[in-house]
Amino acid sequence: MQHLKNKILHITPHLGGGVGSVLLNWLVFDKSNIHSVATLDYANDKAIKVCKDNNIALYSEMNNNIAQLLELIEHADIVLIHFWNHPLLYDFLVKNKLPSSRVIFWSHVSGLHAPYVIPKKILDYADKFIFTTYVSHNAKEVAEYEDKNKLSTILSTGGVDNFINIQPKEHKGFNVGYIGTVDYSKMHPDFIATSKKINIPEVKFIIVGGDNEKEISKNANDKFEFVGKISDIKPYLEQFDVFGYPLHPEHFGTAEQVLQEAMASGIVPVVLNNPTEKTLVKHMENGLVANNLDEYVKYVELLYNDKILRQKLSQNARKYAKEIFSLENLTNQWNKVFDEVLNFPKTIKKWDIKNNNPSYFEVFLESLGEYKHLFMVQSEKDLQRIKELAKFPNWQSQTKGTAHQYHDFFKNDEELKKISKLMKEN
Repeated sequence: MQHLKNKILHITPHLGGGVGSVLLNWLVFDKSNIHSVATLDYANDKAIKVCKDNNIALYSEMNNNIAQLLELIEHADIVLIHFWNHPLLYDFLVKNKLPSSRVIFWSHVSGLHAPYVIPKKILDYADKFIFTTYVSHNAKEVAEYEDKNKLSTILSTGGVDNFINIQPKEHKGFNVGYIGTVDYSKMHPDFIATSKKINIPEVKFIIVGGDNEKEISKNANDKFEFVGKISDIKPYLEQFDVFGYPLHPEHFGTAEQVLQEAMASGIVPVVLNNPTEKTLVKHMENGLVANNLDEYVKYVELLYNDKILRQKLSQNARKYAKEIFSLENLTNQWNKVFDEVLNFPKTIKKWDIKNNNPSYFEVFLESLGEYKHLFMVQSEKDLQRIKELAKFPNWQSQTKGTAHQYHDFFKNDEELKKISKLMKEN
């Protein structure tokens, strides 16, 4: 069956960072459809330039122009919503009735742990719901969902062609690199303490990325270099000897684009045996998978001491990345989904909620699905429970769907203000 060019409207909370790279690389590669992008919040300068250079229509900060966004939805053949727990995305979905449309969600979070869950209501809302990792099928709401035909998985990748030919540059010492979100909602909470245990002469830990790097760096010593957010990671990949990527056991990531890029660059990853990482890294084949932090330390030291093993795993990682993480695979899989969804009738979409004018706090509760009860305040005991939640990094982050992030976007909501303040006081 010959694939026809379809008008695909992508809706995303913002355009930049890891998800932005995946999306833009795919849209530039795919000439078989007519893509446009609407962001609810910002599009960064790089994204704006890529869209302009490749004639991709970009509509940014559409949270300020909902009427136009609804019009764009009405005229698209298919609407593809890039999903994670973002305040503006949930506010848009909960408060607006969408015109007749075919709506696909692509989840960029695993859904295994709150607050980045995949509630049943959002599965119901979609015509088709696509995960970026098979791990998501183990999420409680997904496992219990009856209409399995609605669910599918397409591994998220921004492609790795630009990384396959990266070669290491000479440098002093032994560099253990980390790229990505620098926040304990993503990194393992013992990242710094564990790294300090690694016994390698002239070791250097290079941490690239941002969010909370200033706070985290306070516990580091002169063996650590915090680079912050940058636009081009290649110069750092050229200097990494090992990709040290110990993540929080309940982190929100799925396809881990930076892990894909590191492997394509021939940098051997050392990861923990979290569900997502285990699907990408095969122990002793293309990297090392540690069962605990002590093993993580041992494996990084092993790669320093055994150069032959490091070279073998490096070659295997590069080969694996080239085969699995390709934009051609991604495009072909999506075209099959588009062909399927085009057979669906367009229908009006409305969030399942009794209150037609929900507060921002109620929107936050909707985003949590079955976990909304955690923030229902009726007694002193409830307040204490909320204080206890503040001890967990995934609830304390300033981003990633927490009460703090919702309060940052909706500062006038008194309930969000109260809960955010309560959790910060702990």
